[in-house]
Amino acid sequence: MATADIIRYGMIAVGAVIMLLSFWFHAVQKMTADLAVVWEFLGLILIVIGAVPALSAWTVRISAGTGLALFCLGVVCAMGAFHFSLMVSRMQMKNQELAMQISLLMEENERMRGQLAQSAALSASGR
Repeated sequence: MATADIIRYGMIAVGAVIMLLSFWFHAVQKMTADLAVVWEFLGLILIVIGAVPALSAWTVRISAGTGLALFCLGVVCAMGAFHFSLMVSRMQMKNQELAMQISLLMEENERMRGQLAQSAALSASGR
């Protein structure tokens, strides 16, 4: 098997793995929908580039060592970016949760102020 074929099949495999991982992480609510869609598109692009010979014709010009190095570097970069996306998603979810808690606390604060004002009015009228 030629180096170009290995690179092409590797791109298809990495694209499929990216799509499956982004779908799974979105399903277990560890990734937000917008980032999951971006990763799905990236995976689809990798699959299309690997599957369509006209788009992957450049792989013929790469030597075996260079191809392996580029493939490994691409996988490491994709893993790092995927991990970064998970961290951003986690921060977005925590931020949303914090905003809900603040909203509930503000509502409880207003309710307590109303009760305090009502008890102050009752004690002033009782004098």
